[in-house]
Amino acid sequence: MTTNRSLAALIGLALLGGCAAGTEYRRPALPLPAAFHNAPLIVEPGGRPWWRDFADPMLDDLVARGLKGGFDVEAAMARVDQARAAAGSARAARMPSGSLDGSAVRTRQSLRAGLGQIADYVPDFDRTQDSFELVGGASWELDLAGGLKRGREAAVAELEAAVADSQAVRLTVAAEIGDAYILLRSAQRRRSIAVDQAAAAQKLENIVRARFVHGAAARFELDQSRASTAAISAGIAEFDQAAQAQLARLAVLAGGLPDSVVQALERPEPVPVAGFAAMGLPADLMRRRPDLVAAERRVAAGHARLGVALAEYYPKFTLSGLLGFQGNDAGRLISGPASVVQGGLGLRWRLFDFGRVDAEVARAKGAEREAIAQFRNAALRAAEDVERAVVAWRTAREREAVHAEEVRAATAACDALDRAYRAGHVSLAELVEAQRRVLQAADALALAQGDAARATVAGWRAFGG
Repeated sequence: MTTNRSLAALIGLALLGGCAAGTEYRRPALPLPAAFHNAPLIVEPGGRPWWRDFADPMLDDLVARGLKGGFDVEAAMARVDQARAAAGSARAARMPSGSLDGSAVRTRQSLRAGLGQIADYVPDFDRTQDSFELVGGASWELDLAGGLKRGREAAVAELEAAVADSQAVRLTVAAEIGDAYILLRSAQRRRSIAVDQAAAAQKLENIVRARFVHGAAARFELDQSRASTAAISAGIAEFDQAAQAQLARLAVLAGGLPDSVVQALERPEPVPVAGFAAMGLPADLMRRRPDLVAAERRVAAGHARLGVALAEYYPKFTLSGLLGFQGNDAGRLISGPASVVQGGLGLRWRLFDFGRVDAEVARAKGAEREAIAQFRNAALRAAEDVERAVVAWRTAREREAVHAEEVRAATAACDALDRAYRAGHVSLAELVEAQRRVLQAADALALAQGDAARATVAGWRAFGG
């Protein structure tokens, strides 16, 4: 009776512990504003991939290659598989475990040790003995304190974080491909303009040299024109280098590019243009940005691990059972006399180890607070990314409008000078200089267009794709 009462008291204590091993998880509040300061117009994002807005088949192909064959994506998916296996292991820990063991052993007994020493007193002592065993066993930890439950919750949260991380990698790869592609096309466009600038500069240099030979121009004028031509020619080489760097970057992001794709990319094409990313509210970042989802899931995992640590304060009970056969004769092994049946209730309680348990709980609490701080910081940085992307896009669009007007004005002035030159009212040098100003304005416009397109990609990336 006393034993039964003690056992009941232990089980009751463990049941109480099941209520105390941590609390139910609630997502921490985020310090986000009600609306974006620089994005007052709210538009619900559409459902199609953001890169389709650029209407560029080559960009679509590159992103598809990166998402399918990029090694960053492959590594992220491998981490998901690892987390899924860990979650499966945590789930299995709550279930009964069993095993089947068998053995067949023949032993020749020493006559100078153990039972062999009685051989002198036992007639017909057989030194050689056979032993056979076939036993099945099972055990089940009764999760009365909830530690295994919290462990599974932590593993599932880590799996969800890994899945979100893989989505973040996919978003990053797609955005990096878009950025590299825009930089490539921008470099190609600006190189084409630089080639025209170099031709105009060379033409002007020839005019100045002819005037210098006839004494109509000073030496410094010739030197200035030569320096200008050399600077523009050097810029062409820089644009070539920039284009090759982006080609190499695209190859890495896409996991390698066939020669046909590289050749297609080396042919200059216009810079892709798209409207800015559709903005929602800051609160939408939580459901759209995979890095925030991952950070929040890690908070949930940390909270669950705290429950695992708290469960160590309470006793653990294990039910075990064994059923099998043991004997010295293989022919009579599967029989009633050879049968073995065993059942038991195990107890494990770190009763005198609460100092270590206290340390484990304190560590789990610190890890949870760290995860919460990282989650909130990530949310603030996400809002900052959106604000910066919006400002960058607006600034680039303003520059684009200014330079577009500059191109129109410079073109109109150049056309007027061309008519004046044909009428003999201005010199060729003045006309060539006007043409060079048009090309300079066109280069500035191309740069602003590229910056606006890159800001669009950054905006989609900041808002979660």
